[in-house]
Amino acid sequence: MTLYTVFGGKGFIGTEVVRQLRVSGVEVSVPEKEDKGIFERNLGTVIYCVGHGNCKKNPFKVLNANVFLLNSLLEKANFEKLIYISSTRVYMNQTCSAESSDLIISANDERRLFNLTKLTAEEMCLKSGLNTCIVRPSNVYGVALNSPLFLPAITRDAINHGVVNMYVTPSYKKDYVSVLDVAEMIVKISKKQKLNGEIYNIASGVNVSAEQIANVLQVETGCKVSWHSCDNNEHFPVVPISKIRDEFGFSSRNVLDDLKSMVNDFKKVL
Repeated sequence: MTLYTVFGGKGFIGTEVVRQLRVSGVEVSVPEKEDKGIFERNLGTVIYCVGHGNCKKNPFKVLNANVFLLNSLLEKANFEKLIYISSTRVYMNQTCSAESSDLIISANDERRLFNLTKLTAEEMCLKSGLNTCIVRPSNVYGVALNSPLFLPAITRDAINHGVVNMYVTPSYKKDYVSVLDVAEMIVKISKKQKLNGEIYNIASGVNVSAEQIANVLQVETGCKVSWHSCDNNEHFPVVPISKIRDEFGFSSRNVLDDLKSMVNDFKKVL
């Protein structure tokens, strides 16, 4: 039986990857933290979903999660293939967001450590000479009750408090992709025999504004939306998905349609 080892398999993306893999009938291992046995057994196909993004409160955890464990696996572990989960945030404030685009780090980005560690991890995969590839999901959404991510957080506020505080402008735009789509594509990519250091964007290919999201929440929950002044200097170019669409026939769900379903799902459990 095909063996998979999913690091971060209890996190938001990892949980869905594990679920879809097990539905497909393969054997899946989810190592606990500090499991030293990972360097003593065959890990099969590794999917690296470990990550941390709170650069202000815990920069050491950002570095450890995004780079250090991965580095140990590349250097010491026995596996057939490895897929590293990076992020389309590396395209922030760029003019182009194709997989082959040159990338720069913004000096005024308070979370630049996140981008730096993701790019470092990507480069370690590419330079390792091993059978690896990189996926860059855009902003992943889904029903995650306790998630601090933007969409789950404002959906909870809309339902629980009747007020959504927006600390971005109405025109602020980003790409959103369903965790179901992300996991499905990771599983499909993992079936390739040779990964060849490929990089894949996993995104919807369309930027959605904060105002569009606020309008859906107002209609579905009757909440009030409060727009606060902000100094946000983030700009995200539209993420092209032609590579993954052409190779795998990928098409994504629509976040505005799914947001209506998310509200109903949240109401059932909150």
